[in-house]
Amino acid sequence: MDQAAVFELVRKYNSRSTPTLVIGEEILQGFDPDEIERALAG
Repeated sequence: MDQAAVFELVRKYNSRSTPTLVIGEEILQGFDPDEIERALAG
């Protein structure tokens, strides 16, 4: 619904999927609890 947010997601993070999480320098696409925990721990 928010076209500006979609544009930023595609342009800045090269992603068309949700969720797209940015943790530090890492970009996670999709929901994977183990990967999220790993990224937050590191």
